[in-house]
Amino acid sequence: MPLLRGERETASRGGEGVNMRRIALAVQAAALTAALVAGWGWSEAAVAADPTTATGGLAAVVASDPPSTSEAPGGAQTEGTAAEEPPGAGPETEAPATEAPATEAPATEAPETEAPETPAPTKAPASRSAVPEASVAPLDSAKAGSAIAPFADGAVRLSGADRYGTALAVSGRYSPGVPVVYVVTGADFPDALSAAPAAASVGGPVLLTPGGALLPAVSAEIVRLKPARIVVVGGEAILSSAVFSALQKLAPSVVRLSGANRYDTSARVVADAFRAASEAFIATGRSYPDALAASAAAGADGIPVLLVDGAAGAASTTAVSTLRALGVKTVRIAGGTAVVSSATASAFARAGFSVVRHAGPDRYLTAEAVNDAIFGSMDTPAVFLATGNGFADALAGSALAGATGAPLYLSQTACIPPLIESAIRTHEPSTRVVLGGTGALRAPVAAGTPCVLAWAKPANGRITDNFGPRDPICTPGGCTGSFHRGVDLGTGCRANVVAAASGRVTIAGPYGTYGNFIKIDHGTGTDTAYAHLVDGGVLVKVGQLVTKGQRIGLSGTTGASTGCHLHFEVYRNGSQVDPVPFLEVRGIRLG
Repeated sequence: MPLLRGERETASRGGEGVNMRRIALAVQAAALTAALVAGWGWSEAAVAADPTTATGGLAAVVASDPPSTSEAPGGAQTEGTAAEEPPGAGPETEAPATEAPATEAPATEAPETEAPETPAPTKAPASRSAVPEASVAPLDSAKAGSAIAPFADGAVRLSGADRYGTALAVSGRYSPGVPVVYVVTGADFPDALSAAPAAASVGGPVLLTPGGALLPAVSAEIVRLKPARIVVVGGEAILSSAVFSALQKLAPSVVRLSGANRYDTSARVVADAFRAASEAFIATGRSYPDALAASAAAGADGIPVLLVDGAAGAASTTAVSTLRALGVKTVRIAGGTAVVSSATASAFARAGFSVVRHAGPDRYLTAEAVNDAIFGSMDTPAVFLATGNGFADALAGSALAGATGAPLYLSQTACIPPLIESAIRTHEPSTRVVLGGTGALRAPVAAGTPCVLAWAKPANGRITDNFGPRDPICTPGGCTGSFHRGVDLGTGCRANVVAAASGRVTIAGPYGTYGNFIKIDHGTGTDTAYAHLVDGGVLVKVGQLVTKGQRIGLSGTTGASTGCHLHFEVYRNGSQVDPVPFLEVRGIRLG
């Protein structure tokens, strides 16, 4: 769907906010159609037919899955296999997720098991979280907007021979006459992480180049784009004076934004691109996954991402002054307490900001938590997918995703984590934009193939009652039906109950004859449920993301129950099925 970057709506984040965004997208689509007809000489029929060749031939449609190896993470999984990704070789420190861990340099994600500083609002079925919409007034040049070539329906892959070529393929979607181009190093992530939401807000692409010299292909692309301004992000140690000098020949205005460190550079990028914002994301500058997850969402909302030292336990004077200068009231943290500590969050709260944390037990589910907070289950014309094992493809792609109002999700190389696949379907996108070559995201990802869930035994104990017909049981807690829709495990009292697979908690609390009850959505039409938990034994909250084997409750005898046990259920597409054979074929034996 063609989009023209313009000013964001300021409606509240309820159903009205969703409707306002849809209206804005429709207006943007009509504006781009008119621009293409008047400015590029296309017919309206040609616009409707989605002529991707008008972008300079840099974008590749995944009909033939180009043999690019952009950002190959080193996996050897066979294409077409919807299986778990093998564990990576890198020293990953996040909690073991159902989906395989990433293989980058030491990441810092960890399970978010404590309550966030301010609990993120629970997602409504078709609404966004109830925090006031950001009031954003970016640089005046953004008001002119930048036309972006429409995407074909289905899977569209944007890739090149390497990370620089992939960024060029992404940039190729923009029409000439962009207000700005951001140029960042392709060798490292810190200076560039704040550039993507800034680029989305101001209305231009992000291009990557080596630090020592401007690539000829990048120079040629800038000539095609005809930007009014070029922003170089990072000091001369990151992008040399030779790169800056070469860029000065390509645009009327070329500026360098850099600071004493990555945090100061981030603050300068934010201050340059944004005039006002009632909210902002903060993310650690020590690793990239959480900031990348926030970049597209922030770009779509027209708000900045500011890097902070999450381990410092303090809110820096630079960060606080930057946010206050914009009029920020709400600070959204991307990532758990292992990456932005509770002490750091508390410091921002003491500085006068309302603090909300969006985190999952791994990088994939943190990205989902961020997107859930900003997009909810609203329809979007496209979703973007990038590897969770590298930063370069998502760096350029998140600017385009933000400019088109689309969420960006992180994926494994060979398949999409089930909860991510489920979240994507809620947006009902007509297009899946896959960033990078088949070395980064294989053909099954482009096809929307979910990974196979890994499973765990929910509790220890012998089977005391099976799935099927039985006499009703009546207790002071109520009477059961004549069909037992789960399996009972004789755990004893206050025994640990764990999540049978990764997922999102949809029910947590008293639930009729089930007593204290937890239900978890695992994506792909599968749910599990855990009943009769002891009072005080529900250890999770609605909306919380949990991993396979994570402790979620303690067994008890609440509701229609005659003794301490766990009643365990499995749902497929909304109907209960016998948990024993369901888990047995997945390698788990109950009892």
